[in-house]
Amino acid sequence: MSFNGLQTLALAAIVIIVGQILVKRVGFLSRYNFPSPVIGGLLFSLLFFFLKEAAGFEIKFDKTFQEPLMIAFFASLGFGASWISLKKGGRDVLFFLFLSVVFLTIQIALGIGIAVAMGMPSISGILMSSVALAGGPGTSLAFAPLFESNGVVNASTLGLTTALGGILMGGILGTPLATYLINRDKLEVSGKFVKTKEVTITTKETSDLPFVDVGIEALEKFSPDTFIKHVLGIILFVGLGTYISPVFSQIGVTLPIYIGSMIVAAIVRNIDDQTKWFDLQESTLEEIGNTCLSVFIAMAIVTLDLGQLKNAALPVVVSLVLQGILVVLGALFLVYRFMGKTYESAIISSGFVGFMMGTTANALANMSSLTRKYGIAPKAFLIVPLVGSCFIDFINAGFITALLNILK
Repeated sequence: MSFNGLQTLALAAIVIIVGQILVKRVGFLSRYNFPSPVIGGLLFSLLFFFLKEAAGFEIKFDKTFQEPLMIAFFASLGFGASWISLKKGGRDVLFFLFLSVVFLTIQIALGIGIAVAMGMPSISGILMSSVALAGGPGTSLAFAPLFESNGVVNASTLGLTTALGGILMGGILGTPLATYLINRDKLEVSGKFVKTKEVTITTKETSDLPFVDVGIEALEKFSPDTFIKHVLGIILFVGLGTYISPVFSQIGVTLPIYIGSMIVAAIVRNIDDQTKWFDLQESTLEEIGNTCLSVFIAMAIVTLDLGQLKNAALPVVVSLVLQGILVVLGALFLVYRFMGKTYESAIISSGFVGFMMGTTANALANMSSLTRKYGIAPKAFLIVPLVGSCFIDFINAGFITALLNILK
């Protein structure tokens, strides 16, 4: 049996709905704020795996829309790369970037150590660490040919399997960690103790919070025409971005496919901040992007062949487990502590787990799940996307390229 592109897209929608129902009704899932696309995707993925193993009933998926959804989401993030916003949170952004780079180095070192200890080429450890985990599926697929040319057999499968396993773990580990920190330290948002129920933030409370740049007036101006304009804007970001990646390739720099759309969106945003020519609202683009990210994650997990994880080399499984432990410890003792041990730093920690184990989509899903329940965290939503989707990818690409040249 096979699902075409539209049927796979429809299945992802069902996955999200089922995940939302489960998260709402199952106490454990609700208490620890598991993202609904991850839970629904895992449930269906397990079902399809069981049908294949027990009855030989195999389902093939057309993932045509998966990559465009991912790129569209990152385009919406790119629009958040405002120089004005960066100036507002500059010191915190730079400090979080520094912590992330330190951890990225540790992640790579652990990956190389695992590979060497298990008799694999040392560069395989890079593939199973920063490429697949901090980089995610896009980076894995972008760099796979370079690893294969340097002797790593089936680098695409190895990297993608690790990346998808990382996405799964990033979604499962991030929100429980932040929930634990919020409850343990009785953290506050907007001067109030965070309770385990939905929090309503008033206009006054929002205006009193730092780093809030969006407002109610923008939402009040929403109309079908503005929605269409923003959808068309994202489509243009995605299309124009395809002309940027080849430019980097010509100078020997390989970057994930979504970087081009992010650069275009960032340029448009900073022009718009000064001129208002485009009159695009970050909040509207963010909503569109968040929808894309939910469908992307649901599709990525539901189409995951768990047989690949079962049949993967032992080093991949060991790497996922040890890197998962490492990233939780890093979030707990490095990020949460040095970012201030506040409610915002707990939310940032959940995002850190998300993008260091999977993608920035994971990070935003983790943080959105938490803030919907506990209250807004504008500083976290400024810092994590800037670092996780903009800066860390460029730095990671530099690390990977340098290490490939050194260790090949």
